Amino acid sequence: MKLKTAVLLAAMVMIAFISAGGQQDQKRLDPAAWGENHAGKPIPEYLTGDECLFCHRNDIGPTWPKNAHGKTVRPREVDAGMAEALEKEPSLKAVASEVEYFLGSRNHVRLLKKAGYGKFALLNARAMLGSDGHIQKWSDAEKPVWDKERFADRCAGCHTTAVDAAAKTFRAFGLDCYTCHGNVTLDHTENTSLVWLSKKRRRDAKAITSICAQCHIRNGKSRSTGLPYPNNFIAGDNLFQDFEVDFSKADDRDLNAGDRHILRNVRDVALSGSDYPTCITCHDVHGPSSVKHRRAPRTQICADCHNAEGSLKEIKRYSVKSPLCEY
Repeated sequence: MKLKTAVLLAAMVMIAFISAGGQQDQKRLDPAAWGENHAGKPIPEYLTGDECLFCHRNDIGPTWPKNAHGKTVRPREVDAGMAEALEKEPSLKAVASEVEYFLGSRNHVRLLKKAGYGKFALLNARAMLGSDGHIQKWSDAEKPVWDKERFADRCAGCHTTAVDAAAKTFRAFGLDCYTCHGNVTLDHTENTSLVWLSKKRRRDAKAITSICAQCHIRNGKSRSTGLPYPNNFIAGDNLFQDFEVDFSKADDRDLNAGDRHILRNVRDVALSGSDYPTCITCHDVHGPSSVKHRRAPRTQICADCHNAEGSLKEIKRYSVKSPLCEY
């Protein structure tokens, strides 16, 4: 009898312990409680992509021109197909020769031209793309008008490198190595752990999530500037000390599955302290390969886009919509 009582008491203690642990797991963390930020501080003299490619020309160089990060903004001359389509569109004949750059490549393509140092003017007309990547139609092309403020106010933070939020200017178009790897010193040649997302520095889930979330969360805004992108975020910073995000949107079924997937993973890390998976568990920063995605262990978050049971090849189709990106 005493043995049964002892076992029962032990079981009750264990249940209480597990219950307390479960409650602790549910406790929300303060996403701004760790690290530091560079909001409002001067942009550092970072190593540029051209300098990085001096050593990485053979491993990164061949794939980078095809990478979505690298071609988020690209000169007209490197996209012959889009340039040809632009020339063939009658409604844009008056402005076609002014277009110098293309913005975006998956859902729609916007048209840009230089508007001073570190500034682009954005045309209101855009090419709407189908799932095959081809133009389905041109939108707002009847009366093409250049806007000199819209790109800086909405797009620059995620489509250019080293944005000065006060002047609303950028150092380079597209995303340079600095965007994801941080302010790397020359010492990294002997110690690669100095480089964020390198093989020796990819275990800090909070910092990794901040790096990816700086662009891939599209419903946040900077507390210091009010802009819909971070104020001088540098890889390794705590994004959420200055960038305010409504994580409840992760449960909003009206939000497209892709954005909900990102928000839920970031919320799991930033608010619940999860350390797996992170974005780079499944996604390759440099190449167009999906090998890591296919080989990643199945977790609950996979069900955002894949069937919960059966083959992961079956993908839930959804349309990407973004008020910020205007599609």
